[in-house]
Amino acid sequence: MAKITTISVFKNQNLNSGTSCVSDKIDLRYIANNGNFALATNIMNGTAATCGTTSFTYSGCALEDGTFITPSKAVAIGTFGTAGRDILTFEPEIMPFIKIIANQTGSTAGGNNSKFDVELIVQ
Repeated sequence: MAKITTISVFKNQNLNSGTSCVSDKIDLRYIANNGNFALATNIMNGTAATCGTTSFTYSGCALEDGTFITPSKAVAIGTFGTAGRDILTFEPEIMPFIKIIANQTGSTAGGNNSKFDVELIVQ
């Protein structure tokens, strides 16, 4: 039986419209034995009745102190237009280090921000 590891990526993270944030570096060398990945998300409304549109992608690096890049064939992990919870599977390229990126692309009207918790699940 393969071990499953859960890593908190963002906790009570707040993003305004048109902004993004990047997680800390996550070391996959000893936890991604089977190559199964999922992102557990809890998107909450910010200061308005809407949370805009929040999308999640990733970047990777081959070296611990190298430059992170978004792979040319990377696809969005998921996009949320309204508040809610979900668990989304994704298949990143083989890489020893990964960062999760959140983008808020909601309306530019004031208050259309999002607040979220995200965990990376790896097997």
